[in-house]
Amino acid sequence: MADDPKKPVALAAPGTALTRPMIARDLDKAGKGQLVYVGRDGEVKDPAGVRNRQIAAYLAFGGITTAGVVLAATSFPLLIPFYLALGGRFMGTVRAVKRVNEASVALSNGNSLEGRALAEPVAKAWWAPGRVRALAELRVAIADALEGKGEQALDRVRRARVKLSPRLIQHQFSYYTEINLLTALGRTKEARVVLEARGPIPVGEVLKLSYWIAQMHLFCAEGGIPNGALEDTELHDRMRKGLSMTAGRDLLLLCAWAYAQRGEHDEATFSWRQAADREGNQRLDVSMPKLAEWMKTYLASHPELDQPDPDDE
Repeated sequence: MADDPKKPVALAAPGTALTRPMIARDLDKAGKGQLVYVGRDGEVKDPAGVRNRQIAAYLAFGGITTAGVVLAATSFPLLIPFYLALGGRFMGTVRAVKRVNEASVALSNGNSLEGRALAEPVAKAWWAPGRVRALAELRVAIADALEGKGEQALDRVRRARVKLSPRLIQHQFSYYTEINLLTALGRTKEARVVLEARGPIPVGEVLKLSYWIAQMHLFCAEGGIPNGALEDTELHDRMRKGLSMTAGRDLLLLCAWAYAQRGEHDEATFSWRQAADREGNQRLDVSMPKLAEWMKTYLASHPELDQPDPDDE
């Protein structure tokens, strides 16, 4: 996950080649390791517009700092160190946010060691704003999760969230991270309490996707879909979204599981095969162990799943 300390947050797509830009223009085209800017409404923002506002903010702050130093030099020299320290802290914060962004890319690529090495120093930087330290702490939590330290990751997520304003999009996303961690740990009752406390499905595109994945992951861990919890049209909409995404593998695999639960094995097969053509989580056995277990069992009973689709030949 990549962030700007004052602007819309950038999230790592769940599933990048080095030739891709760090920031993608929309969620559907975002590949593994790429980021998207997300506003407080949960919708993806145009990276060019966000970047222009960032540059304007940097220029404005630089101008204010320069003017302050010049004014202090001519009237009150004792204030020069203050303005220099203020400017230094601002530039340090910019560098810290960049490291958090780079950590997001590394973690999205499944590299927990690099992600931790980038994020952990920022999480411990006393001079960095509390919000930036909290965002770095969330990245360290993801590194913990990738390394199979689910309980430790859960504690980090909860500690980091306390430091974030509820108005921030990162605060909202942290709940879906918590739900997925609890589900992976087998603490499904706690995960359901957190999910139900989130209320109805969000409207924003990225928040909605996060809700869908957390909810279906929980269903999978619970062993089935509650009556009336996922209508046919809802499941179809989720599969369509997965099909539209470069990094739609996780969502499509969850849809395959849901269709198999309904006994609709043709749809499950289609979703499974489409998932294989897309990018996704590299450590599904760690992040969604029940789904990974189901995949092994289902493949054993449906070996044709890994064969080419006759329509593609």
